Amino acid sequence: MWACESVFYQIYPLGFCGAPEYGVSGTPVPRVRRIAEWLPHLCSLGVGAVYFGPVFASDKHGYDTRDFRTLDPRLGEGA
Repeated sequence: MWACESVFYQIYPLGFCGAPEYGVSGTPVPRVRRIAEWLPHLCSLGVGAVYFGPVFASDKHGYDTRDFRTLDPRLGEGA
C-alpha cells in the first residue's frame, strides 16, 4: 500500500550523473554514487520512492539495453 501513498521521483542516471555519451575510457568513475548526495534533498521534498531508469549497459542513450544484468559502465562499477 505504501506505493499508492508515496511521492515518486524519476531519475535518468546517465544525465543526472553526467555520464559521457559514449563508452568509458580509462578507469570507471563511480558516478552513480552522486545520487546519494541528493537523497536528503529528495526526502525534504516528501519523496518516498525513487525510480531509476535506464541503468543497464547500453551503447548510447540507455534505452538501447544490451545487458540487463550489468550496470552501464558509464555510471561506474556499482554502489
